[in-house]
Amino acid sequence: MKETLTLADMRNILIEITRLMDEQKDYLCQLDGALGDGDIGLTMSKGFRAVTENLPNIPDENIGIVLMRSALVMGETVASTMGTLMASALIRGGKVMQGKAELHVEDLFTMTSAMVQALVERGKAKVGDKTILDSIVPAMNALEAAHQAGKPLKEAINDAYAAAEDGAKRTIGMQSRHGRAGRYLERSIGHQDPGAAVGALFFKGFANYVNNQETG
Repeated sequence: MKETLTLADMRNILIEITRLMDEQKDYLCQLDGALGDGDIGLTMSKGFRAVTENLPNIPDENIGIVLMRSALVMGETVASTMGTLMASALIRGGKVMQGKAELHVEDLFTMTSAMVQALVERGKAKVGDKTILDSIVPAMNALEAAHQAGKPLKEAINDAYAAAEDGAKRTIGMQSRHGRAGRYLERSIGHQDPGAAVGALFFKGFANYVNNQETG
């Protein structure tokens, strides 16, 4: 059973995340239309597509370099709130993965923790504010628990995705407190946060990839 993610794996995971963002583009825009500008699906689809198209231009040095270079492309391609947040998360995650040729469960936890820190600093939000943090933080906690329990890579990643998906769904009962969505106050309750949905799709990319590796 596969117990590490290699540089090639990470490249393929970014490609799978891109496919998911494109596939769910209309759904994300629908979620965003209830609380924001209605363009988050287009933003993430365009941003990750640029990331994927740039992958051949990134030298095979290490996973940190791939993530940081991808973050720069994301930031340059989609100068929106979510584009900036995702770019900030990717570049911070890349910095702590500098020099890594492969990732274990503990590394994934470290990477996700760094991403969370970047999102907190950039977005000035916290868990419960109905943002991307409400899916990313549960994924981070699931990875930490999986590492402490000594779970295998595939199980750890599936746990992270399940936690992210559950976290995204929990935002339906929350009130938005940031950005354009924050203007809706109590009216935001009953709508799933589009940013949290993006976070869940990010980890679904990891889960789809490792599950396909087992069956492919």
